[in-house]
Amino acid sequence: MNSSYNYSLQGCVSSLRASTELLGSSIASLDSGVNDFPRMKSVLKADRVFEVVPESEVNAVKASLAGEVEPQIIDLLRRAETAISRLERRHKNLVSKAELQEVRLQRQPAAITTDASELQNLETWRKLQQRRQRLEYSLSRLNLTVEQKKRQLRII
Repeated sequence: MNSSYNYSLQGCVSSLRASTELLGSSIASLDSGVNDFPRMKSVLKADRVFEVVPESEVNAVKASLAGEVEPQIIDLLRRAETAISRLERRHKNLVSKAELQEVRLQRQPAAITTDASELQNLETWRKLQQRRQRLEYSLSRLNLTVEQKKRQLRII
């Protein structure tokens, strides 16, 4: 009975060894899989970035923002219109000056005469041209002022 008892014990011991080896290999494979958990925890940590906001709050903020921005936009548009009209006036004045210079060049006498009456006529003609140019400029400024007043009345 002793030998059968020994055989039984040897079987138990070998079974126990196989179990411990199996447990050891399981622990090793689990250890290699679990070693990276602290890093994975920080990598997978999700910060709350977006919040759900009620639609009424969104609409209120939109209305508030529109109320703040709209006067600024209107002011910028008014400034842009003023600048555009100023540039248009300047363009018209430059075009009229260029036309006037062309006319002056075409009417300039081919030969300069020393006759006093012709020089006086030429001087009178130049003064009249300058006066006409000033009057045209004044007229264009008055027209632009009228246009601007009309725009202001339309905006109000």
